[in-house]
Amino acid sequence: MASLKLQHIRQMHRHARQLQRKAVSSGTMLSATTTKAAVKTAHQRPSRVHAQTPLSEGQQGLSSVSAHQIFAPLTKARPVFRIRQPISVIHEPQSFYQELLRGISHARRRVYLSSLYLGSEENELVSVLGEALSRHSDLQVHILLDCLRGTRTDSRGMSSATLLAPLVATHGTDRVRVSMYHTPALNGLSKQAWPQRYNEAFGLQHIKGYIFDNDIIISGANLSRDYFTNRQDRYMRISDQKFVDYFVGLVDAISQFSFRVTAGNRTQTLSTANYRLEMSPSVPDPSHEPREFVREANEIMAQFLQRAEIENAIDEHDISERDTLAIPTVQMRQLGITQDEHHMAEFIELADVFARRNHGGCHNLMASAYFNFSEQYKNSVLSSPSRWELLVASPQANGFYAAKGISQFIPDMYSIIEHGFLRDVTKHRRNSDVAVAEYERDGWTFHGKGVWCYLNQRLPQLTMIGSPNYGYRSIYRDLEAQVTLIPGSEHLRKDIHQEAQNLLDQSKTVNEPELRQRIRDTPLWLYGLKPFIMSKF
Repeated sequence: MASLKLQHIRQMHRHARQLQRKAVSSGTMLSATTTKAAVKTAHQRPSRVHAQTPLSEGQQGLSSVSAHQIFAPLTKARPVFRIRQPISVIHEPQSFYQELLRGISHARRRVYLSSLYLGSEENELVSVLGEALSRHSDLQVHILLDCLRGTRTDSRGMSSATLLAPLVATHGTDRVRVSMYHTPALNGLSKQAWPQRYNEAFGLQHIKGYIFDNDIIISGANLSRDYFTNRQDRYMRISDQKFVDYFVGLVDAISQFSFRVTAGNRTQTLSTANYRLEMSPSVPDPSHEPREFVREANEIMAQFLQRAEIENAIDEHDISERDTLAIPTVQMRQLGITQDEHHMAEFIELADVFARRNHGGCHNLMASAYFNFSEQYKNSVLSSPSRWELLVASPQANGFYAAKGISQFIPDMYSIIEHGFLRDVTKHRRNSDVAVAEYERDGWTFHGKGVWCYLNQRLPQLTMIGSPNYGYRSIYRDLEAQVTLIPGSEHLRKDIHQEAQNLLDQSKTVNEPELRQRIRDTPLWLYGLKPFIMSKF
């Protein structure tokens, strides 16, 4: 991490004391009505401080307004949960895997696994599921995957579906349900024309959540070997029945308009078609009747979200600073659901209002597996009075690094996009307020995603964790879910801060000349693919 000179640090502390006296004397509080008005006002340019500084040096106690008050508007028209049990922040993929195995083994009532796919080599995980089902006769297992990715076969003819079909055959569809969501955007002739590896660009089930009775691990990680060994992601284990019930309801709702895996001919080997995909008779097939499918899926999701909001509403006046609040949001734009999109816009708006009132005293760290942030988010960062740091994978830590076919050029394309953004940072004179860091760890890839918000504090007052990468497809193509956490304890804030610090410790800040040098030998034809890759990957 970069350190400031002693004189600069002293100036920061003098500035901090002045702001603190001003905040205490004014007693300013944000409200939903004043927020929108404040956004329209002209703002003073924040003081020039290195983007990484708040994570290492930081300022403390610059406002008499708590984070719970500042972000109170985020609790309106959304389900909100008070989490009373300690939240466990998991730091390493190996620990994540052990928590998965332990959670499945100890579950008595329900195991819900929502992921993009299950790696076709994950025999141990499936075996532990089978043992748990045999041991506990009341245990119910529900697995939600993406249909396109979950049926994509490897060189052995194996897929998520072929791996799970024997579990369904052995324990029956009344105890084991495997659901596979299929995007309505891939239909008709396009479904026949696009090969397996590339048809996923049209849209996926991307929500990640792993449930064991009343515990859930919220993550961005999938269920395959690299995510259990050397692909860094984020993981939090939360214990709360009502909160977990929400995600159970979410998976059940999506499953209503998803294909269901049933066992095929049990005499066939695993490498052949040992399963069938069946859709409920009341739901149109997304490949043949996409418009009708969207109408049906939208109605199911709208009913679920409305019910969840009513059942889990909270009065902002009843919120204590000691409450840890969890606010889940979903994004399914192909189905007409844009909850998370609006939630993110409101968060940025609230953080910017705070920054304007506190002379730039807000620092946000946003992480994504890929530098492919949507135009909305890039424009927000460039025009924001807050300080921003964007953390992404370096080319070597990118999941597409050393891939075959057109995929091998994707890291190069991300570097091109990254370079363009850093040029825009210079044009907007934001070099001291906006930084880009790349995660680079020998032999590892990076898949982390989320937001950490520091409001003039050494520790974060808010974090977001879940499946979105904050790119075009996260907003427009995929099914996504994330959780906004407003910590109510110093201990949790420290854990969340340490999580961010661990990632930044493996990262390096990059600049525009460095990126220019990196992309100088990139073939010109790759620039022509930029719109396609930005919208599909």
